[in-house]
Amino acid sequence: MEKGNSGITISTFGGFQAVYDDIILNDKNLRSVMLSRLFMYMIIHRDKALSTDTIINSIWATDEEVDNPVGALKNLMYRLRKSLERIFGPNDYILTNRGSYQWNPEIPIVLDCEKFEQLINVAKKESVEDKALIKYEQAVGLYQGEFLPGIKDCYWAQSLNTYYQSMYLSVVKALGDLYKKTCQYEYLDRLVTTALSFDNADEQLYCYQIEARMRLNKISLALESYENAKEIIERELGVRKTTVLNKVYEELLAVSKSSANDIEEVHEDIVEENPEGVFFCSYPIFREIYHLEARKNARSDEDETMMLITMEGKKTDTKQIAEFRIKKAMATMESCIRDSLRVGDVASKYSDSQFILLLPSCNEDYAHLVGNRLISNLYAINEKHRNVVIKLDIRDVSIENELIENKKE
Repeated sequence: MEKGNSGITISTFGGFQAVYDDIILNDKNLRSVMLSRLFMYMIIHRDKALSTDTIINSIWATDEEVDNPVGALKNLMYRLRKSLERIFGPNDYILTNRGSYQWNPEIPIVLDCEKFEQLINVAKKESVEDKALIKYEQAVGLYQGEFLPGIKDCYWAQSLNTYYQSMYLSVVKALGDLYKKTCQYEYLDRLVTTALSFDNADEQLYCYQIEARMRLNKISLALESYENAKEIIERELGVRKTTVLNKVYEELLAVSKSSANDIEEVHEDIVEENPEGVFFCSYPIFREIYHLEARKNARSDEDETMMLITMEGKKTDTKQIAEFRIKKAMATMESCIRDSLRVGDVASKYSDSQFILLLPSCNEDYAHLVGNRLISNLYAINEKHRNVVIKLDIRDVSIENELIENKKE
């Protein structure tokens, strides 16, 4: 090595960056996704010589057509060498053998993902919990997000990303158990809040978060965590009932309230300030309101309807275009629902392309008028929303029939 002997330190989590004697190399100054792919593939597999075919099959996606792949790789390897020399200075970074290439073993590499895994393995073997906790904290501190997100279209990068994500969640839970055991709830809250920013559909993480906030007497935040968890888990995983979350919720309710002195104290706690317009809520709350309304209607002759608003792309749209148009129309429709419906009406987002409404004192004919008015308001705000197909499904609220449990395709 012609430069310092510390080698190249490379960050892979949350983005790519290589540092060599205080000089930084990243996607921006490397100037090419293909060069990033090739560089990181050579680094990850630096302990062995790689055949030309192996490299070609690994850095070009399956749907990328290359007329002369051997020639293309030779040209790409030349460009990578020149780029490394331009940024880091002269050196034999990549060695050429007969029909193969290899990273120069005399240039040390320090990878955050490898250090991450090493710390975890050490922590698992540690018999002293305090020492294990420190190693787990160091490992968690290294994880800053997806593995090489800029090149995750490569199958090997996708595979490693899944591997490290799974490892990270396991470490968070192991560390979370240690924090619970030692009553370090502030640390637990921060730990799982960060973890949820990387994976927001893990039920156990929400349980940790709710318990941490409950123990810290942050009751309103704990209740907010529970509602977020129910909504996200139902939307992402399609799970309507979750025993684990409900168990934590029951404990939360048990500690959240002491005995009231009188009914006025209870009223002050539950009364809503300045109620206006539709009651917009998460789907779990909507479902409970439906159960109540269905029971009430069993004892009266009052009309009440439920409406499902579904948005679909046109048959001529590509999937990407349809999803983009639906997302925009859903945002506008939510505003229309909030502005147009009455106090006493209830609304919730049922899926990424659906809203569900409860309309008290409203028969089926009037419900159609309400739905058509919402669609008209949507088009009045933005004519481009006419590119989305909108369907209205309406039915009576009745205790004899169950609420929708399966999302429409």
